[in-house]
Amino acid sequence: MPPIMKQRLHLFFLWLIRKKEVHGYQIIKMMREDGHAVGASRLYPILNGMLADGLITQTEKKDGKRVRKVYVLAPKGREELANGKEMFNGLIGEFIREMSK
Repeated sequence: MPPIMKQRLHLFFLWLIRKKEVHGYQIIKMMREDGHAVGASRLYPILNGMLADGLITQTEKKDGKRVRKVYVLAPKGREELANGKEMFNGLIGEFIREMSK
């Protein structure tokens, strides 16, 4: 995957995690419901890299009888997300705005 695409994918996942604390399967489910297939073998290495980079944190929450790893945006992730808006300027930003109408 080209670096720019990887960076945009990271920003997308940061945005999802910022919306609410979420576990990996919830991300997979949200993506599938939206018509985008992302598997665990693709998602978890990305999340683990984001953990290693300090962009997100992970806590364990009890969900019924299960204990799930829940992801939360870290301060560094908030900063990365704010700085990432610059990637959507120019033609890409224009495209997104026009397609949103």
